[in-house]
Amino acid sequence: ELLDEAFADGCFTVMVDTNEADPEARSFTHPDFDPVWARFAARDVPVILHIAVNGHYDPVSPSFKNNGRGATAVGGDAPDSNLGLVAMNNSVELFLSAMILDEVFERHDGLRVLSLEHGASWVPGWLHKLDFVERTTRRVAPRDRLASDVARERIRFAPFAGEPVGWIMEQLGPEMLCFASDYPHPEGSRDPIGKFEATMEDVSQADLDAFFAGTIGAFLGSSVT
Repeated sequence: ELLDEAFADGCFTVMVDTNEADPEARSFTHPDFDPVWARFAARDVPVILHIAVNGHYDPVSPSFKNNGRGATAVGGDAPDSNLGLVAMNNSVELFLSAMILDEVFERHDGLRVLSLEHGASWVPGWLHKLDFVERTTRRVAPRDRLASDVARERIRFAPFAGEPVGWIMEQLGPEMLCFASDYPHPEGSRDPIGKFEATMEDVSQADLDAFFAGTIGAFLGSSVT
């Protein structure tokens, strides 16, 4: 009902928590949530995952803050310490892994997800990890498709300005990455395009065009022209 209300009120899409705060609650991959994912697929818009929408997930144990030197405050709406920045992708990595391994994407043709402000440097290793897990568990949890292939087809990531985007593209190919500046927040700096391009010197013009416009334009769906 909330999803239908949001769409009726003119929202293009909706952000979804990457973590259920109640440990006794059902996973978002439980079949009871299938009507939610079906609604996104029918609407032909991506699910949005964002760093600030994580069900109060804290990837850093409080004991790490008891280090005898005090916390390293980052400021703004960023994670509350340098360790928080290191672990900022943990929640979304678990969420997306569950969506793939529990075969939610297979149950919903057209369902796709856009990850914002979780970075992208971790994604190449994550894809290898998914396929390693799949190989390790294939006897007890056989699958018809490689987990990494599902991720490549259904998920896109917006890297931070300053991440080595050219290197990430070398590992992934260009199709999984798209531009975002988080304007008017300061992450992208005064020149986010220039900051991205500084790490993409060996990227072709076609891949640059895809990164800055083409990939996200196609991924947002048929309602975007």
